[in-house]
Amino acid sequence: MSDILTRTPPPADHRIPYGPGESQFGDLRLPTLAPNQRAPVLVFLHGGWWKSAYGLDYAGHLCAALKADRFASWSLEYRRVGNPGGGFPGTFEDVANGFDHLKTLAKTYPLDLNRVVVAGHSAGGHLAFWLAGRHHLPETGPLANFRIAAPIRGVVALAGAVDLKLTIDLAGWFTFAHDKQMVLDLMGATPAQAPDRYLAANPGDLIPLNVPQFLLQGTEDDQIPPQLPARWADRARRIGDAVTVDIISGADHFDIVDPQSKAWPRVRKAILQAATWTLSSKIVR
Repeated sequence: MSDILTRTPPPADHRIPYGPGESQFGDLRLPTLAPNQRAPVLVFLHGGWWKSAYGLDYAGHLCAALKADRFASWSLEYRRVGNPGGGFPGTFEDVANGFDHLKTLAKTYPLDLNRVVVAGHSAGGHLAFWLAGRHHLPETGPLANFRIAAPIRGVVALAGAVDLKLTIDLAGWFTFAHDKQMVLDLMGATPAQAPDRYLAANPGDLIPLNVPQFLLQGTEDDQIPPQLPARWADRARRIGDAVTVDIISGADHFDIVDPQSKAWPRVRKAILQAATWTLSSKIVR
């Protein structure tokens, strides 16, 4: 079992605000590059069921490890449930604004905006997939101002709650009954009560994402329903998206983001594949 939540991560190279709020910042880490080189970028969304009790610090281990592969990383903090303005729509506004701040960062730092991968852990997997699908946001209604085709090469879910409606539907399996309430806390309503919110916030309503998707999950995960990755992949593939699902034997919910775990080589491989994806790339199921 990973102890990543209690280990102190390597410090970020820069902590940079993208907005005026105390939760509107990101941690930027930069690899060592040759002159005139630009680094591919991992935009990372931490988990914690969208709750203010959990922050981005633990993600520093994964982001720092990728510096050895000459990846820059931009790990986002954002308003969560329990913060003023957190939940729908503020959480989504922050994530979109934080991602879009890459254009500003690239004016100062050597970032290759043609090789941007978005990854998220747990609830952050939902936000990562939402970023990849926001070009399909409804033209009117909540979050319409954030409807944009973001420059994303690929998206990676690490034990990700990538679909809000699936998470609700699968709640009650084994130890997963709590997931439903956490989705409702984020959204402030059920899908039946606020269908327009879910049409704007649920990645499953924004497919095809039109970018390759990688979903990794451990067999010992006690947070994300085990059926979720396959259910997502089946639906997304049927409408033309390229999806890789990798179920890692023996890995738990936090092994999947721990560079010291046995799961790390497969996580690293997925991120590197996402950064170099082409239409001729092989889909691994």
